[in-house]
Amino acid sequence: MKIKLIVASIIGLVLLILSAIIGGVYLSPHNSHELIVATISLTVALLALAVGVFTYFSIDEVNAISRMDGNVMENPRYHPNLLKYFLHFRQTKLEDSGNELIKYMEELFSHKIKSGARLADNVQEIADMLVLVPFLIRSNDTTTSTNQKKRMVTLIKKMKSRVSEFESISDGSCKLLNETVDLIDSVFTYQTFEHANGKNSSKLMEIRGSLFINPATCVLYYDYLGLYFLRRASDIISNYQDIKSVKEKIEMVRSCNRDDLSLAKMYALKASEVFRHAKENAGDDMMWSACTCFNIARAEYMIQQINVVLEEDVDNKWEKYANESIRGWITLNKIIAEHLGAEDQVSWLQQALISQENKMHLTKIIYQMMDNQSLTDYNGKEWIKPKDYAQVEESSLFRNLPQNDPQARTDSLVREIKNMV
Repeated sequence: MKIKLIVASIIGLVLLILSAIIGGVYLSPHNSHELIVATISLTVALLALAVGVFTYFSIDEVNAISRMDGNVMENPRYHPNLLKYFLHFRQTKLEDSGNELIKYMEELFSHKIKSGARLADNVQEIADMLVLVPFLIRSNDTTTSTNQKKRMVTLIKKMKSRVSEFESISDGSCKLLNETVDLIDSVFTYQTFEHANGKNSSKLMEIRGSLFINPATCVLYYDYLGLYFLRRASDIISNYQDIKSVKEKIEMVRSCNRDDLSLAKMYALKASEVFRHAKENAGDDMMWSACTCFNIARAEYMIQQINVVLEEDVDNKWEKYANESIRGWITLNKIIAEHLGAEDQVSWLQQALISQENKMHLTKIIYQMMDNQSLTDYNGKEWIKPKDYAQVEESSLFRNLPQNDPQARTDSLVREIKNMV
């Protein structure tokens, strides 16, 4: 606006001078030759001034748009504030919570973004919020989930378009932006479409993770890359059957042939290694730390079971990470409850995290029962001896579990434990 006003003023001044000179020619025809030369010289000078001013402000405007100084993507100390999302998404139903999440994301790209730093901030916020997607957007084929997934796909396309527009101004600054948007696309694809039609491909293998600088993006990349490797190990063991039962998965390990187990172990070891990178980047973030510890525990337990069959050294590293994950979920849920205060209804997102905490408790119990070990609490203290497994149904943990968990995270695990008892 400023540049247009200045250029318009200069052009207006040129026209005004021309008008005055033309009038002067009519009034003083004997001086018309000198007057015309002077007019042309002055006009050329003023037009050159207008072009110079326009060029100067254009360069300044481009610099302002393309400047990436201080953007969060290049901040090695950046960590998201996930607590604000728990305070924001207080809806009590899955559909409402999912729609509100997507609406929040869509609003970040609903208007023209005028600087590269702002574009980077908005892309990063979408990446930060992906950890909530599995809790609020289901991967089933209901009308609601299908519409939500379509909206997310449309949003990701819009993000790519905005980055592409920015790329025409500042190509050098776009590598990190492009890679982050591709990561968002890959993670969302894994979250919602990975197991559809029996396919097990992953876009994550195409991401250049070495480009990521801030810890939030790194933990997202490493955690989902680890999930991909762990899924590959599970598929090899189960012969690509979609087995939901934890107990059946463990039994499949014990009945699998040695060649497949050796290959599965390679993937499981890689998964554990990558999950550890994710945990390092998670730092003090309680939610990501709890998630990554749970995933390390799963990978390490699979490795332990494979080693038993292959008659190799066996350790119990998985239990340490399982306990750390449970402590993380407990702490996070208490902090969220304190900030939300006493409310008549617990939000869907809050219920989801409580259910996740229960899921970790129950998974650990199944692991220990399958190995005929004493059940221990999250501090490693013995709780129930193998001969007293039946007492688990009378424990406070079981009594406090919701009947017909609306989150669909614990019911099947409860049934497994009851059958094992």
